[in-house]
Amino acid sequence: MKYSILDFQKDFPTDDVCLDYIFKKKYPNTKGWYKVKGRKAYANADGKHIHPLKGTIFEKSDTSLIKWFYAIFLFSVSKNGISAKELERQLKVTYKTAWRMATQICKLMEQGGDKLSGTVEADETYYGGFRKGGQGGKAKRRFSAAAMSKP
Repeated sequence: MKYSILDFQKDFPTDDVCLDYIFKKKYPNTKGWYKVKGRKAYANADGKHIHPLKGTIFEKSDTSLIKWFYAIFLFSVSKNGISAKELERQLKVTYKTAWRMATQICKLMEQGGDKLSGTVEADETYYGGFRKGGQGGKAKRRFSAAAMSKP
């Protein structure tokens, strides 16, 4: 089952719901905490406060959490990514805000490490380029490897 825009709108209708989602994800074992009215913070009976946006891409942003969540949704359902201009149009924000959001989201989605490491298996792989020396066609070299290690 795919996650649609209707599912997104049902799950995240307000900024408070988005903030509560972040709070529960960051602090799953906290009971007795309540949202502080008018602030993006939670407090308990002892007077301690938690700011769930601290250390996230939302920390120093005046942009609503719904817009942030929607931008992340757009990135996740897009095959080729989303441009800052498209975010500007979809979210009705300035280009500067859209660009900042896009770069922050892309940083979050980067994959670390080498793409090929450890044991790599390849069977009947074609590789090569165009032949040199005026002969037409494409050069193809064929090899078969059951297992191959990359250092």
